[in-house]
Amino acid sequence: MKSCLYSCEIYHKRTRPKSHAFKYKLFTFCVDLDELEQLDKVALIGINRSSIYSLRSSDHYHQDAKQTDIKTNILQYIREQGNNAPIGQIKLITHLRTFGYQFNPVSFYFAYSPSGKINCAVAEVANTYNEQKMYYLPHSRLKNNHFRDTQIKQFYISPFSDLETSLIFDLCHPGEDLSVHINESDSEGVYFYSGMTGKRVELTSESLILNTLRFPWVTAQVILSIHWQALKLFLKKVPVRRKSDNPELQTNTRTYLNSKKKTAKKIV
Repeated sequence: MKSCLYSCEIYHKRTRPKSHAFKYKLFTFCVDLDELEQLDKVALIGINRSSIYSLRSSDHYHQDAKQTDIKTNILQYIREQGNNAPIGQIKLITHLRTFGYQFNPVSFYFAYSPSGKINCAVAEVANTYNEQKMYYLPHSRLKNNHFRDTQIKQFYISPFSDLETSLIFDLCHPGEDLSVHINESDSEGVYFYSGMTGKRVELTSESLILNTLRFPWVTAQVILSIHWQALKLFLKKVPVRRKSDNPELQTNTRTYLNSKKKTAKKIV
């Protein structure tokens, strides 16, 4: 299969108003959205059904209650951005639901032409309020296999940063290596750095079982890490912004889970 796993390291580093940094290891999925039928036959994986690892259309971008397949939905989004070029393969870098629980701080889509040339990228950023916001990176932002762009955030991601800061994207489309970075800047410059780097691992029942034994609660690890690091920042007395402040600056967001879905708890 073209779908695979990546053995990854994630890092965050903050320089202002208090310095704070951490990194940890985990694994993530790279899903070829044309291979969902094959993936559904891999041990431990279910497509739109319950399993240890479950990929559900409802957890990702869609505009209506029909919640059609993920590729159709993301293609619709790409077309809405004015991109009418022929699209073939689309790769999705994401965490799958694990034991029913789901939380993706960010998922990445990479779209290719039918001949295999990279066309565009999309970052699907989520917060702990079951909200997502899409950030589109067109082909014009591609240079040396990296999509680089700066966009105003206007989305409540963290209680420790303002809504009008800028997100600085540096996304390399995945091959043998994975390298995606999103930094954050304000009027004084870059103050927050984050990224995920990894090595490709063939996706088989055996490799998935081995990674499950190594990281048995990968989604819980992400959720707990977010809350643990938030507590550390709170104890360092980093100023907190409440989500209820400045709702007019939280633009183009959408709710992707309802109350019946298992997900992360809200952070103030």
